[in-house]
Order: sequence, then C-alpha cells, then structure tokens
Amino acid sequence: MKVILAGLEPGQQIPAHPESLAMYHFLSGSGVMEVNGERFPVGPGATVITPPNATRGMKAETRLVFLAAKPG
Repeated sequence: MKVILAGLEPGQQIPAHPESLAMYHFLSGSGVMEVNGERFPVGPGATVITPPNATRGMKAETRLVFLAAKPG
C-alpha cells in the first residue's frame, strides 16, 4: 500500500479522472469531492473509499490536507 500526505490550496482542484481503488482521509480544511458524478462536502475526519475504476476528483474551498492511500 502506498500512502501520501497531500494538500490543495483554496480553489485548486484535481479534475475528475478514473483510477484504481483508493482511500482518502481528510485532516483539515474543506472542499468538495466528486465520485462517479456525485458531489459531497469533505472536511476534517471525513474518509472516502472509492471503488476500482471510479471517476473521482476534488476541489478545495479552504486549504485542504488529506492522506491518500492506494494499492501498490
């Protein structure tokens, strides 16, 4: 498993894209995550697990810090 600490500044985004199974755990900030076209708010304590080949992306409303984990 590969785990990275990542962050986005306000207004930055990761465009929606397909990817392998992944888990995101949000440490601070606020934003919106999109999984297979469904959007929902994320913030401290939120955890999102995306299935294999799901389309996902996110946009930071404030500085958004999160852990991302993937197989490999």
